[in-house]
Amino acid sequence: MIRRVRPRLVTFDVTGTLLMTKLEEHYVDIGRQYGLHIDSHRLARSFKSNFIQLAAEHPIYGRHTGLGWENWWRILVHKVFKDQHPFVSQDALNKVADNLISCYATARCWHTYPGVVELLDFLRNKDVVLGVISNFDRRLESILEDTRIRDYFAFVLTSYDFGMEKPSLSIFNEALRLTTLFRKEKISPREAMHIGDTVDNDYLGAKSASWNALLIKHSEDDKINEDKVPKEDVFKNSKELRSHFEKVFATNSATS
Repeated sequence: MIRRVRPRLVTFDVTGTLLMTKLEEHYVDIGRQYGLHIDSHRLARSFKSNFIQLAAEHPIYGRHTGLGWENWWRILVHKVFKDQHPFVSQDALNKVADNLISCYATARCWHTYPGVVELLDFLRNKDVVLGVISNFDRRLESILEDTRIRDYFAFVLTSYDFGMEKPSLSIFNEALRLTTLFRKEKISPREAMHIGDTVDNDYLGAKSASWNALLIKHSEDDKINEDKVPKEDVFKNSKELRSHFEKVFATNSATS
């Protein structure tokens, strides 16, 4: 069995890792308030394809193209609803977009996964610095506050504010810099661990920065390529992650 290094810094992705959302439900409900009835399955496909296209045209939520994150999301909402209502008025689209943008800044649209608080409690009690590294816009601070988990983290590092996104080496280096400011002592990459739900951005991004990394996949539908991520680094939920860390800290205590 490989002996795991006891981490001094653990960072988390947010969407799909700490927090979940019922996207189709919120989009359908808010659209219905303005007379726009949409099919949830078509919505999910439309959201994914339009998100990918817009992210390619205006990376990091329009951070460097002058669009800005609010207009980025407004355009995405417009595209998603116009896919099913091509003749909808601009006024109705603006109202739907404003409502969704507001909702997604609060706990109305976000919820912690089961076991997240217990996992964060455990790590904090082990004197581990906790942080967030997320490809997200400026709403993340208010979201974490509203879902009552912001106080666990020494820093919240978003791609929008930093100007670079995962899997860029620079955003992981920035997390180490912020940790040094918080801790008043240097933490090396091998003492850092990142946890997220995407192979390329989170797992391989952290590994390329010489960090340790773990992958969490709340959905069993997602198949993981074991050539990229060994199965011992993949966890189904926060409870499994906590059990893993309990063993890591117990092992290190016994051999120290």
